[in-house]
Amino acid sequence: MRWHNSLFIKIFLWFWIVVVLCMTVATLSFQWLQDDYHRPLEVREQHLLQRIAKNMEPLKIQKRNLWRKLQPGWNSVRFNLSELNHIPHDIAEFYEHAVAENQSLWGQEDGYIMMGPLMHGDDVYIAVSRFHWRHSIDEGERWLIPLLIVMMVSLLCAALAWHLTNPIRRLQKATKQLSIGEFDLPELRSHLNRRDELGDLSVGFIDMADSLQRLLHSHRQLLRDVSHELRSPLTRLQIALGIARKKDSDNTLKTEHDRIERAAGQVADLITQILDLAKLQQEGELTTQKLDLVKLFKVWLQDAELELENKQIAIVWQLKNPTVFCHIDAVLMQRAFDNVLRNAIRFSPEGGTLTISLESKHGQVEFSIADQGPGVEESELDKIFAPFTQADHSRNHAAGGYGIGLAMVKSILHMHHGNVKASNVDGGGLSVTWSLPERYRQ
Repeated sequence: MRWHNSLFIKIFLWFWIVVVLCMTVATLSFQWLQDDYHRPLEVREQHLLQRIAKNMEPLKIQKRNLWRKLQPGWNSVRFNLSELNHIPHDIAEFYEHAVAENQSLWGQEDGYIMMGPLMHGDDVYIAVSRFHWRHSIDEGERWLIPLLIVMMVSLLCAALAWHLTNPIRRLQKATKQLSIGEFDLPELRSHLNRRDELGDLSVGFIDMADSLQRLLHSHRQLLRDVSHELRSPLTRLQIALGIARKKDSDNTLKTEHDRIERAAGQVADLITQILDLAKLQQEGELTTQKLDLVKLFKVWLQDAELELENKQIAIVWQLKNPTVFCHIDAVLMQRAFDNVLRNAIRFSPEGGTLTISLESKHGQVEFSIADQGPGVEESELDKIFAPFTQADHSRNHAAGGYGIGLAMVKSILHMHHGNVKASNVDGGGLSVTWSLPERYRQ
């Protein structure tokens, strides 16, 4: 990276130039406000000067004391040519300037506005006022010039701020996309033409995203390969177990055979879940239909009636609408519903209650299942949706599963452009809530 592309150099030079520009503007503005300015009287101003000299009582000349006697608006000052050395020097300079140009003038002298002179014999009339200052540039208000410069400096600073914060906002957005598993980052990739530190940071960020994507892909590929490779010896083990049962006609080794069968079944179930999760993470096309979730969930709930009856668990429905329609892939959504439901049943106490709520608002469908179980530590709530993560590491796999079910739920909801979260219920229990748009976005 060349030195002139350095972000440090850009910021340093930018603020240095702005400071110098502001100091220059302040200095020139002060000089402008103090400069004298004269121009010929216009016709209407000549008539105004005549009316002031004719109708207004002239102020008495007393050197600098004259300025204390000025009234708001125009004032008439009269002096004799013999008194020229005794009048305030501002008026004397204005008179001498008018005599030098041989015409009546409108001008500024040290901040006072003057019109004149108007000769009447040896008497000289000059109108004096404390009106606001003017400058020769387009005869506009003087304060407009520094104001315009300040506005220009403000625009330059705003441009610098935008130039610095715009790529940072893109990086912030890319970070959020990366946190939910989106590695493409098209918006960040399309703005890699910067040659400063922020450009280098964007390139490094994209390289990191690509490395994470490759690592995650390798991890998923490894899980799929290992799962497939385990199926062959597992099948042979199950066949050998069947042969061993036939040879053990008097059931001498029945207990050991049953234990082996349970272990083999757990391994087979784990392999099936891993492969299912891998398929979901590939994010294929969904076959969506507009379906009534209330009707579907009640049908799917019937599949768990046996488990509910065994633990005497009651179901409490909280429905704000009799029907809630949503575009979903019914097969995948049933799997997500079943995982959440059976997880709630597993950790609910006997005789407990499951509360199921479903509503539609602002184009989003929100669904939740709350149990009365032990809940989850607050620090673990965001982690339970990661694969192979369990809130209680002391649970055995038969009781607590392998930590894949909720990961599948998250993947299914993500495929529907929805999200899922968990929270503890006041008084005990865990609530799993998901939300998804009513209309599926391709």
